[in-house]
Amino acid sequence: MFHAMRAILLNFIMVIATLLCGCQTAISPPLPVTVPLTATAIPDGTIYIPSSIALGDKNPKRFLLTEQNPTAKLTLGGLECVVTAEVPPHKRDQPYQAYGEVPGTKWTASENMLLKTPTQEFTFEQRYPPSNLMELTLDNGRKYFLWGQGFTFRRGNVRTKEVSVQRICTFWSAGVQTGKLPSPFQTPIAIFDSNLDGFYTTGEDGIVVGSLTGFVDCYSMLIATYRPRLAFLVQPLSKYISAPTPAGGIFEIQNLAKDGSELTVLPYTGPTARLEVIAPPSFSGQIVMTSDAGLNVTVNGKAGESVTVVPGGYTILAALLTNAPPEQDPQPSLMRVSGTGMPPLKVEAGTKQTLVLSGPKTFEFQAALVDGKVNIDAKPLSYFKGQAGETYSDVSYDDKNPPKVYLNVDGKSMLLGNMEFG
Repeated sequence: MFHAMRAILLNFIMVIATLLCGCQTAISPPLPVTVPLTATAIPDGTIYIPSSIALGDKNPKRFLLTEQNPTAKLTLGGLECVVTAEVPPHKRDQPYQAYGEVPGTKWTASENMLLKTPTQEFTFEQRYPPSNLMELTLDNGRKYFLWGQGFTFRRGNVRTKEVSVQRICTFWSAGVQTGKLPSPFQTPIAIFDSNLDGFYTTGEDGIVVGSLTGFVDCYSMLIATYRPRLAFLVQPLSKYISAPTPAGGIFEIQNLAKDGSELTVLPYTGPTARLEVIAPPSFSGQIVMTSDAGLNVTVNGKAGESVTVVPGGYTILAALLTNAPPEQDPQPSLMRVSGTGMPPLKVEAGTKQTLVLSGPKTFEFQAALVDGKVNIDAKPLSYFKGQAGETYSDVSYDDKNPPKVYLNVDGKSMLLGNMEFG
């Protein structure tokens, strides 16, 4: 009897131990996953635009070369490159012109731009190139794709009537480090060298997650491409990455190899929520949302589409919206949107929040009443505001439905009527 009771007790203890071990295995924390990344050239006719550039910041690698200073230095991945331009001489018998292209300039091979590394030399054409893609070899033989563009013009001094020939030279990263987030999502990702230093760093560079809908780049002048391209906004690399799938999935960035060869992520197991952003009527594009939770996400602004996010306060970082898809209009109207002055949208765990963008509704500016007259201060720059507090610029307007204008004086707002342009 004693032996029987002892056997039953031992079996009971073993069953309890097995159950406890099983429970411990089920709730064990997820392990980091390393995602291999491959250097991939961006297709010709397509361009990636960092959010900062979309909002008007200057390209970090844009040089002005002159007859006196025809060279510049570009450092990529610790490799020093020398840029050289053969600036065509100015013909003194040409009539004076304060600014413009050099009359009679022919875009010949002798006027191309040159880029030299310690082991390589590249020539890239001036304007309207079929492709100016350069494949550089950096440290440890890794590949880095670069795009370059030159533009020659002449500038005149109004006072002295002296004319100089100059050239703007612009470089742009023409490659991304591509890979896929871990199963079961397998979402494609592309890491972009936003600051064009040849390395990849969280907080300084950017990422495109999933398959977004591109838009026609009407801002190619910012990067001196001088031709429309299919563009994609690049959201800054932050602490988390959200996979835009119906089920949704979030990963925490553990490490990004400086050479862009791999990305280590950890599946996120904390509380989540859903966020939906709806673009203004008849507009669509790409909207980058940023948060105080360390997560940036990009959406197309279509009703009914939401993404999984970490709970927190969300505002618009940058958005480019068009009023027509590329197949209908090769050069549609485009609006730039930022969250300047916009109160954060609070997204709580287990909920779905929707941000509806109204489009430009009011035109705000600084004004003061002086000696019975209204003086308008052009600084800060005038801007359009939406109902959610978002800021619009480069707005195309309808003559039949112009925006309303409010005069703000000493904290009081007064409706003046509709804005008249012209």
